[in-house]
Amino acid sequence: MADALPDLMDPGVLERAAADGDLDRLVAGWAGRLAAADDSAPRRAVLAALRVDLALIVREPELLFQCVYNRVYWHASAEAAAFYGEGTDEGAPLRAWVERWRAARGRRGPWARSLRPPEFPLLGPLREEYRGARPGEGAPVFSADAQVVGGAGASAIAWERATGRELSPELARQRLGDPGPEVEVRFEVQAWGRARVYDRQSGALLVDRDVDSDSKFDCAMRLADGTAVVVAGWCDDYDGSIARIDLPGAKVRWRVRIGGSIHALASDRAGTLVAASDGAAIHLLDGTSGATLASAPLAAHSLALSPDGSTLVTRHEDVLRVWDVAALRRGRPLRIGGAHEGWIDAAFSPDGRRLITGELLCDGRDGRLIARLDLDGPGYLEGGPPVEGRRLADDRFVEMAPGRGVVVWNSHDGTQRSVDRSRRYGHTHTIVVSPDGRWYVSGRRQAKPTEMRLCAVDDGSVRAELGSIAPDGVAFAPDSLRLLVASGDEVIVWSVPTGTRAATLRHPAAVTGVGVACDGRCAVTGASDGVLRVWELESGELRGSRLLTADDPVLRSYSSGGEETRVWRATPEALVRLEGWLGFSQTGHGSTLRRRDGLTDIVAGGRVRARVPAQVRLVAAPDGSRWASRVDHFVIADE
Repeated sequence: MADALPDLMDPGVLERAAADGDLDRLVAGWAGRLAAADDSAPRRAVLAALRVDLALIVREPELLFQCVYNRVYWHASAEAAAFYGEGTDEGAPLRAWVERWRAARGRRGPWARSLRPPEFPLLGPLREEYRGARPGEGAPVFSADAQVVGGAGASAIAWERATGRELSPELARQRLGDPGPEVEVRFEVQAWGRARVYDRQSGALLVDRDVDSDSKFDCAMRLADGTAVVVAGWCDDYDGSIARIDLPGAKVRWRVRIGGSIHALASDRAGTLVAASDGAAIHLLDGTSGATLASAPLAAHSLALSPDGSTLVTRHEDVLRVWDVAALRRGRPLRIGGAHEGWIDAAFSPDGRRLITGELLCDGRDGRLIARLDLDGPGYLEGGPPVEGRRLADDRFVEMAPGRGVVVWNSHDGTQRSVDRSRRYGHTHTIVVSPDGRWYVSGRRQAKPTEMRLCAVDDGSVRAELGSIAPDGVAFAPDSLRLLVASGDEVIVWSVPTGTRAATLRHPAAVTGVGVACDGRCAVTGASDGVLRVWELESGELRGSRLLTADDPVLRSYSSGGEETRVWRATPEALVRLEGWLGFSQTGHGSTLRRRDGLTDIVAGGRVRARVPAQVRLVAAPDGSRWASRVDHFVIADE
């Protein structure tokens, strides 16, 4: 029977299997054959790629080629070793194969080609991904036989792991049961270090025990056999705290400090393995002794272990991932290194030639890793760097931080140009850096208008005192030669090189937000009279105006009397809403994003250009040909 299997390396076989709904049978057949094979490295990699994305391909067969290409192209390559920070270059053994497949397909329409290795490498701990889990489905869970995985909340969702097929909500509830938390922990301010655990259904107090003197326990679980509860939370501001309390008698068997604040717990049926998440890492502990078995840098909002403890499912955003626990314990390379560090998600330079994601400085056109920048990161007791204190320009990258001060890197090669420790900025500062990275506006962040000034990045010299400015009332023009400042019922246009006022745009009400078009020709303003206005910057003339609508994103607040105030700010979401109105354009390329079913659609002119399995917001290169997040970098190919 095995000899009759169609060739896994034949693209036509894969395409027919996906189109006919038989891909799961092909995957299962080859999994059995390769389990007994001694040397089938290329096929193992292709099989792993199909297995990870099986559920997505079953749902969206047209994504077969894109999914396989973007995973196997990078397998065992020099680029993968560079991005993961470890591994060896084996010559990218599948690159020629997948390129031949691409050539044979011809131009079947645009697709999203990855310019970097996948976040998690093939043949590592990641086994499967399931996209489209909605917020109402609750924490992830395995069925009793571990053959089904999903979320069993108010509207259950689940998938058969062997086939990748999504079950109906009714069948999902049947297979998953009711895995809701059996216990809850309640904290009392006067009782730090005390674990008070209640049965959620009956409300009965199960445990009331002093564990230590400085922990705040936020979550709890009861072991399947009812012999103990595990509580977790945080202590000493940063450290995670986990303790096992045996029942009856409420004896503390073990208590450990690990990672950061723990917010999710899981265990196997026997209670011999405990998994915990602090948001940045998953920790595996021996359930009997509390000894640390492994810590893996994986982000997860919630998690669950299979009954036998062999697999772990995590949930992050709307994606469920299934992991091999044995591989996690072996410490295999887990994900791209440095992408989750620093205080920046993703940004292209104005010319699109450079991209930064986390600490990774890359070529914005071909994805090549240029350098890992030693950026400031989490770890500040009272907050970190200012929200907008970083800027990638065409020839430099600027970071303003509370530790090292103002640091400037060369964005061509990632070398550090200068450090000024005398200028230190924290989260209490409002910082806006110009697109060319040579100027910035600074002031203390407050709810009310703030005194701000225009300064030079290189030496900190003050170019102009800007006066009292409302929050989010500052915007540089793309050429960095003009600065728009909202102050009261005016928007003042400053000449940046001279530090002088160039023009004034007067409003009948206080200005609440200002944004500049990507071509620098016009600006949009919002005011407390509920009117949006578009201005010609060269002449200062008003192009047109309209009232705010229900579709315009606004910041809402309420007075003590219950009166509502709606304030417009120039947020990315608000500016996208205005795309094309009176000639105003924020992007210049006309493409927008739409999230649905665990995918991101890149839409232009009412049609989908490409579908991308990205779970976080993507940002676009200036020409709209490339898109990126912390872990993704795509080019729209074959368009």
